[in-house]
Amino acid sequence: MPAVVQFGLPRLAGSEMPELSYYLMLFAALAAAVTALGYSRTPFFERRPIICLALGLGLWVVGMGNAIANSDTERNLISTYVYFVSYGLPLLYAAVVTPDEPTTASRRLVDVVLLALLAILCYLGVRDLKDEHGFLMSAYEPWVALAFDAENAILFLVFLVRTLAATDEREYRSFKVVTVFLGIYALTAALHNHVDPGEASRAIAAVMDTLPVLSFSSLICLLHGHRRPAAFDPARRLGMRHLAAGFAPGVLLAAIFAFSVGIRGSKSLAGQLVLALAMLMYVIRVVQTQFWLAATRDRLVKALATVERMSLLDVLTGIPNRRAFELALGERLRESVRDGKPVSALMIDVDLFKRFNDSRGHLDGDEALAAVARLLAGSLRRPADFIARYGGEEFVVLLPHTADDGAQVVARRMNRSVYDAALTFELGIDQRVTVSIGIATTDELDGEDLMRRADVALYRAKAEGRNGCRADAGRPVAPLP
Repeated sequence: MPAVVQFGLPRLAGSEMPELSYYLMLFAALAAAVTALGYSRTPFFERRPIICLALGLGLWVVGMGNAIANSDTERNLISTYVYFVSYGLPLLYAAVVTPDEPTTASRRLVDVVLLALLAILCYLGVRDLKDEHGFLMSAYEPWVALAFDAENAILFLVFLVRTLAATDEREYRSFKVVTVFLGIYALTAALHNHVDPGEASRAIAAVMDTLPVLSFSSLICLLHGHRRPAAFDPARRLGMRHLAAGFAPGVLLAAIFAFSVGIRGSKSLAGQLVLALAMLMYVIRVVQTQFWLAATRDRLVKALATVERMSLLDVLTGIPNRRAFELALGERLRESVRDGKPVSALMIDVDLFKRFNDSRGHLDGDEALAAVARLLAGSLRRPADFIARYGGEEFVVLLPHTADDGAQVVARRMNRSVYDAALTFELGIDQRVTVSIGIATTDELDGEDLMRRADVALYRAKAEGRNGCRADAGRPVAPLP
């Protein structure tokens, strides 16, 4: 359609319109910028890349307007090329800011200052290419066209990586739209800048003149066509995400050096100062990232420690759970063997607890278990003593550096503590909640055998009438007076 207008409108008007292709590109880019800005305010796309796309297109529109204003000279001011190059700076920012970086106000300020310094570096780097009237000298036009090609190709590649590294569907759609647009724009701009229609027909020349319009029209269609979510699988993108996080700092550093090429050998104090400031902003940006990563690491370590601690606690009773007990058992046995002292284990069971649940209900049963856990834990005297909920109505206690006679004292104390608390249970022994305890002692590393013997002793205590303690392969333990 743009080619038809470019070719047909002058024929209908009966006069040459050399600036018509410029106006077509200007209005197409402006329409694309407005469309992108409008979609940035909707939930269809991720806000940052679409806003940066709109800003970049805005700079492109300014550059084209500058070119139209000087179209009668058949040459462009240096400032026009600076605008065309600067259109890629907001896009570069969108590509290098990953979800793995901080997004604080101070970070955004540093990024804005750095992008502004890059634009200044761009101008300072090409100002020596202008003549006395401020226009780009003809000898440098092919090199500037190649620089545009390199910029477009780099933008396409970094956005392609970000598209492949997307972590959610909305981010993927946003970067995909910009990536496809940048690919089309890079191709059409290269054909427009390097292919000379020569003696070809005016129709072909019209097509070549308006090729960039195709990219802006495609962008509008892409934005409209990608409003709805589609299937997305982030699990396969972890490697690309690592790549995106890794190359982002390098892309910014490469941009600083690329834009400073024209002033590195210059004696211009302003150029050297801007370059130094740009490097300083880059260093500040890296330091901000390192501080943020260190703080994030510390928070993660703290959160993981909390999760680990919570995973070792029984939610109902607040004491350690069976997993914590199994970890503690191996640790206590190794310590005792190393020190040459025995370890005792107590297996504790709440008597007739199934009958309690059936008669009183599970809510009252949970309250009774929590109360028993508090009473048992309160009966321990040493920090090294360990109690855990073994499962259901069973508890287990580890007593390091404790022989059989010492374990019996602790068991009697626990048994009496629960009995004296007089937790009401109409169908229980003496109409209260009681516990039975089995005791076993070892000086070896065989934790499985220790717990088996404690369990056997527990069942003997229950078989002998409950509310008592039984030592492994011994007589019933006498209650406390």
